[in-house]
Amino acid sequence: MQKKPTQKLLETIFKRKSIRKFRSKVVPEEHIQRIVEAGQRAPSACNLQTYSIIWAKDEKVKEKILDVCGASGMKNVPVVFVICADFRRLRKTLDYLNADHCLNQKGGYAIKLMSIIDASLVAENMTVAAECLGYCSVFLGAALANKEVVNILKLPEGVLPLTLLCIGYPDEQPPTRPRLPTSTILHINGYRDPSKEEIKKFLDYMDGALEKEGYYQKYSNQKPSFRYSNHIQRKTARKPMQKLDDEIKPILEKQAFCLTS
Repeated sequence: MQKKPTQKLLETIFKRKSIRKFRSKVVPEEHIQRIVEAGQRAPSACNLQTYSIIWAKDEKVKEKILDVCGASGMKNVPVVFVICADFRRLRKTLDYLNADHCLNQKGGYAIKLMSIIDASLVAENMTVAAECLGYCSVFLGAALANKEVVNILKLPEGVLPLTLLCIGYPDEQPPTRPRLPTSTILHINGYRDPSKEEIKKFLDYMDGALEKEGYYQKYSNQKPSFRYSNHIQRKTARKPMQKLDDEIKPILEKQAFCLTS
């Protein structure tokens, strides 16, 4: 029995997983164009469309971007997009209209935050479109407010890199990765803190699923004893994260995205 289009789409979403090993097979430009167009169909706050997509089409530019984002081992990936929050184009349009607007000042926080949401929705639409066309993808957060990415792409004030979206043909077939139980993230009529029992159950579940794949050994050369609890502690450790905050803040200020005066 042939599946309905809605069933196919949901199946695509539920089977989607991040791929970090790609074949160097070229993705047709008409598919790339279609993926970008799908991104544009994402919801946009007040239809302000405060985002930009930069395709690192030149091989040298792509390699530089991957290098500064710590992904030099992924140079086989054929398509690399830099997804950006962008209120600059809106500001220029308002200037053209001689409008009295908030974007000429250090304010405009609501629009700047919405631009991040806009760009994130665009990125998600693009990755679903890529999956529907038979490709795989991965997001690389190391592009976030990355000074080198800003310099390589000559991003002006008002444009902030958020993530890389890498798309291509997979050269690995990993299982789908575990997620929090729906009962933990779905709150009914108000927020509810997880119990200690729920936290332990979740950590045990994540450890078991990721250990079965050998996830941390495969992608970050960790010892078999390395667990999800180690991972989240390492990713949020105070001292290195403070260092990262100190590096990011000047970029946020330079690109006019700093939300503190």
